[in-house]
Amino acid sequence: MTVRPIRQPQTDSHSHTPPRRQIPWHSGRYGFTLLEVVLTLSMAVVLMSLVGAALQFYAGSMNVRDLDVRRVQLAAAVLQMVSDDLRAATYPQEFDASVLENFLAGAVGGGGGDSVSSAASEVLGIGDGNPGTLESPGLESESIDLMASTMTLMRPGMIGNETEIQFDISRLPRLEQWQPILGDSPAEVADVPSDLKTVTYYVQPPGAVGGVSDPLREYLPQDSDGAAATGQTPGGLVRRELDRAANKWAVETGGISRLLTTGDLLAEEVIAIEFSYFDGVNWQPFWNSDQMQALPLAVQVKLTIGEPASADGEPTAATTAEPRTFTQIIQLPAGRAVPLQSTPMGAMP
Repeated sequence: MTVRPIRQPQTDSHSHTPPRRQIPWHSGRYGFTLLEVVLTLSMAVVLMSLVGAALQFYAGSMNVRDLDVRRVQLAAAVLQMVSDDLRAATYPQEFDASVLENFLAGAVGGGGGDSVSSAASEVLGIGDGNPGTLESPGLESESIDLMASTMTLMRPGMIGNETEIQFDISRLPRLEQWQPILGDSPAEVADVPSDLKTVTYYVQPPGAVGGVSDPLREYLPQDSDGAAATGQTPGGLVRRELDRAANKWAVETGGISRLLTTGDLLAEEVIAIEFSYFDGVNWQPFWNSDQMQALPLAVQVKLTIGEPASADGEPTAATTAEPRTFTQIIQLPAGRAVPLQSTPMGAMP
């Protein structure tokens, strides 16, 4: 039996690299431990929470900014409408009969001046000829409600308090106002084309029965229970424009309830409106042109815009934005300064 010698591995005499050594497969690690997996998942959850919080904060901030921009645009539109109406306010001055009296006195040879003056006054229907003797009940109480009062102005002018204002404007009728009035509701006062209109601004409380309704609400989706409307109207800023004769006739004949259902609901977001009147020296909380014998030089309007309230008085949307107040002073071209001795109301504090 021949024994073969063991052959030694051949090595390169010029290379100093030792021979490669094989590592058993069971001595290596090809996975993660349970602790590493749990830590990785925890870090991922924390990271995703931080990213979500940052996105939520950004979305909330953008929502508040968008709401603020919308409020500014709404306030600008409403105040522009009020400004256009107030600048068109009119107040006809008393007729001065002195020129006619002098003419009649000259025609009869200058004699009988007293009899001529009395005759001219009777012909013109101005009583004793004194333009400053116009009587009116006026605004004697701060708690008077213009919307429920039967007070009317003896001649075109302005009457208002801190929360409501009513004035007459002189403006040519628009083309759509000449259309025949056929489909008006019997619960509303029908308007007629006229160049002398009575404009009223006030804030309607939410949930009022028989108030001005929004026709667009008919196209909104109903409640989840499908309940029918209860007749309650939303709150918001109301503008009513009627012919002066029709408005006065409705007030004097007991049609105030019909007047309260007549008008346009401009903005449900308006939760308050405040007026003050400048007589040339002080800002007055009330104004009656029959008493003051003039229109104010300027009217200050404060508009408070917040979230619209539902019929039960609760906000319809939850938001962190606080109500915002916008102020504008509107100068009246037809206004004039009122002498201090003829100012029956005290100045605002």
